[in-house]
Amino acid sequence: MLPDHVQEILWNQPHCANTKLIPGKLSLCVGLPVMIRHNAATEMCITKGQEGVVHGWHGTTGSRGQAMLDVLFVKLLNPPNEVKIDGLPLNVVPLTRSSVNTCCHLPDDSTINLNRNQVEVLPNFSMTDYASQGKTRPDNIVDLNNSKSHHSYYTALSRSASANGTLILQGFDASKIMGGASGALRQEF
Repeated sequence: MLPDHVQEILWNQPHCANTKLIPGKLSLCVGLPVMIRHNAATEMCITKGQEGVVHGWHGTTGSRGQAMLDVLFVKLLNPPNEVKIDGLPLNVVPLTRSSVNTCCHLPDDSTINLNRNQVEVLPNFSMTDYASQGKTRPDNIVDLNNSKSHHSYYTALSRSASANGTLILQGFDASKIMGGASGALRQEF
């Protein structure tokens, strides 16, 4: 068993502090937007990248007396097919914990290999241009400031369903999309 102070560090780390992006804890509320991070049941639209909102959950108590998530109920947003499970509202699916080996990075730059037993979802308030591929956003708020190329600009902006639903947060480097294309890019098009 880990010392209490190390366990607290691991629980309170952001999901990016481990190699599998599994959060140490999930702070939940009904209506929280989430993204599923694991292909659990593709026939029920429970796929990596599927978006939804928290509908409810069942919990249990862990070995240290902490509240522990057992089942998370997620209402899928715009699934490719309607999902109906007996006893649940339309498009509400149960997600259970899975066991994932990951390497966590500690504040002193050391690492620890461990097994996380967690429902594989993340809060979904924003996403990278890469993660947004294949999605259409009626309301698309984009930050182009750190985008590295015209490809990133295109990917982020082309997710918008309309110009009216697009908001660019701050200034950006217009030279990435103006001023001519390189020879290699011209050959590609």
